[in-house]
This record gives sequence, structure tokens and C-alpha cells, in this order.
Amino acid sequence: MPPLPETGVSLLVLPALTISSPPSSWRSAYKTTLDTLLPHLITKEISKDGPPARLDIAVVLSESYPPTPSTPRSSIFSPFQQLLSSSYSLVVSSAAKLDIDLDFPGGLDVRVLLLEPRLSSLPSGVSGKQSLSGPIVDIPTFVKSSRPYTALYSVDGEAGERCLKKLITAYNSTNISPPSTKRLPSGPAFTTSSSTSNPSEEIIDDRPLKTHTSVAVGGTFDHLHIGHKLLLTGTILAAEPGTTSSRLITVGITGDELLVNKKYGNVVESWDVRQQRTAEFVESILAFHPNIPSIKKIQHIDQPGPNGQVVRVTYATTSSTSDSSNPTDEITINYTKISDPYGPTIADENISALVISAETRAGGKAVNDKRDEKGWKPLEVFEIDILDAGVVDDDDGENTSQGSGTKEEKKGFESKISSTEIRRRVAEKLKPQ
Repeated sequence: MPPLPETGVSLLVLPALTISSPPSSWRSAYKTTLDTLLPHLITKEISKDGPPARLDIAVVLSESYPPTPSTPRSSIFSPFQQLLSSSYSLVVSSAAKLDIDLDFPGGLDVRVLLLEPRLSSLPSGVSGKQSLSGPIVDIPTFVKSSRPYTALYSVDGEAGERCLKKLITAYNSTNISPPSTKRLPSGPAFTTSSSTSNPSEEIIDDRPLKTHTSVAVGGTFDHLHIGHKLLLTGTILAAEPGTTSSRLITVGITGDELLVNKKYGNVVESWDVRQQRTAEFVESILAFHPNIPSIKKIQHIDQPGPNGQVVRVTYATTSSTSDSSNPTDEITINYTKISDPYGPTIADENISALVISAETRAGGKAVNDKRDEKGWKPLEVFEIDILDAGVVDDDDGENTSQGSGTKEEKKGFESKISSTEIRRRVAEKLKPQ
């Protein structure tokens, strides 16, 4: 199945709670919001065989989160990825309850990014110029990117109104008309008390300062789904923006020959399709520029040997006073075909960090064991949370904890984040009637 074209894109703006808030508070605050919105986006105009409707969720960081980009990404990775994971988990829970498809024809394509509203905390000259800082971006840069949003959804309440006002003010200041706005209901948010005046101090990683300009991730990325989206977003999150040297993200994508024994292997997407879909998603949460083609360069590299086939995508921006040969920010994404469990992590000594899911923790250790054999420095391993099936509701409408939902509830949740389940459904659609 080739990459699906986009239909209109909707934007949902959610105020982040305090950094110390438990996942249950996130569910309490925004479960009603998603349960109200998601069915509304599945309109009669969306064909069951057509592309999914896209929804971007912009979570506006609260004062309790450390300001970006003045705080290194490596030290704030954990709480920020938890915020992304909680958001995606709630989307999956709502979709499972409402029997709405995710990342499947006729369903929804949901993507989560983070908005920085505290412009006074940004270094001088940064506000409005964070074109390549995703998945965290300041509001003026986000607005200037001129994304084709057809509707803007906010939430009732004081925090929701503050966030909406900041966004509308940014639109008005750039003479860009904001999308039509609708407000949605939300629920109460229960927060925990903190022993310090600044709860972020308890969560920031205080290990010796280390920033990363070369980060790697690997996977099959077949029939891209929300689990993949979280992993890729975490990978972009780990790479330090605003550095003097170009950033490199290495996305290892398993070669076709290693997937022939997958279940429903006849409908596994080709490497080219998986690469294209992965690249389209990465661009959507990384690049916030009003004219992306003007800053984008694509190279196709095909060299003999393992890891020799690469689609290299480079984004480079320049300041208004410099010429195109003097980029002020640059990032390269190497989409590399891999034929073994290690890929470029044991071929490129300069890679300094690896992003994994909790399910692939053993793989991260194996990579570092191999690097140790070569006398190389180990990779710093950043771990992404597993999407939490505990957000599924029981029959009485109460939140269940991890492991306490019914088999049907868990199956509904897990089917939304399974390439195997998506392939099964694709295979069913292809069967002669």
C-alpha cells in the first residue's frame, strides 16, 4: 500500500499539567476531550478506503517544565517523553473505546508535538526562528510555519483560554488568519504536591552534562503506527538543537530480506514505502518552516556492503543576513537499510546516543557490548515508555490500572499499536469477496 495522501489537518491544543502530575491526572483532564473530538473527525466525507484524517495535538508546556532550549535535551528527556507517551496512550485508549481506526484507511492519523510559550526564557534571537527544533517549538515559529490546519480545537477552562490566546495573538502578529476555533469540554486535573517550589528540579536528570548531535534508532517501521511515532519523536527529542555542528539522526530501517517470515508477510510494505512514510512523519514533527522544499535536500546513496543503501535528507536554514552557503541550523536524517541487529551503531563511531523502547532494552545492551569490543565509547541509551494499556476504561467508566482491564479492552488497545494487526486487516481487505 503506497503512502497515503493527506486530507485536511486539524489541530488540538492541550495545556500541559504540572510536571509532577501522574498519568491518571492527564486522563482525568483530557479523556472527555478526546472522546468528544475523535468521532467528530470521522466524517461522512472520509472514505473507508481513503486516507486517514490527520490530527495534530500540540501540548503547550506549563511553567513547571524546564524552559527550552536553555536546558539540554539529554537532561530533560525523561519527563518530556513521558508527556508524549501519556498523550499517545490516551489517544489509543479513546480510539479503542470508540472503535476508531488509527493509522488505517478511513481512520485517524494522530501526531503529538510540544509548544514552548515562554518566549522571555528563550535566548536572544531564538523566538520565531526554531524551524528545526522539533518536536519542541516556540509558538511564533509554529504559527509562521503556515501548516494547513482547517480547524483549531481548544479546551474549556482558564488554562485552555490562556493557551488559545497566546496562539491567536501569534497568528494576528504575523497577519496569518487562524483556523476556525472550537472549544471542547475537559475534566478536572488532579495534581500531586511537590516538596520544592519548582517541581521540575526533582525530575531533571542531573548527571554530568552531555549533549548529543548524532543519535540513532532502528526498527521495521512497517505500516507506521502510534508506537513507531512515539519512538521516532523521542529520537528527534534526544538530538540537541541549536548546536554549532550539524546534527545527524540515523534511522535504521530493516531490509525487506529480513521480513519475509513476518506474519502476513505478503502485505509487509516495501523498504521504499516504509522509508517514505517514516520520512514524512519525521519531517512533520521536526521541521517548522514556511517553505520546507526550499531548505530540503535529498540524496540517494547505494554503496556495496551492509548499511550501504541510504536516503539522506538534509534540512538547512540560513539567517536573513547570510547567504545559502552559511547555514545557521542544519540537520541530516540518514534513512539507512539495515541487514543485522546493529546497523550503523557499530559502523559509525561518532554516533553517541541510541533511542529504544522498553521492549528492546536487550538490543541496546548488545549494541554497546559490540562497541566495547571495538574499543569505542558506549552509546547513551534513552528509553521510551511502552504505551500504557492501563488507560482503558472498565464497563463502569472508571480508569483501570495496568493489567486490570478485560481481555477485550486490552485487545482493542493493543490492536491500535500493532503492525501485525494492521497487516492482518490489510490482508483481509485484499481477499477476493
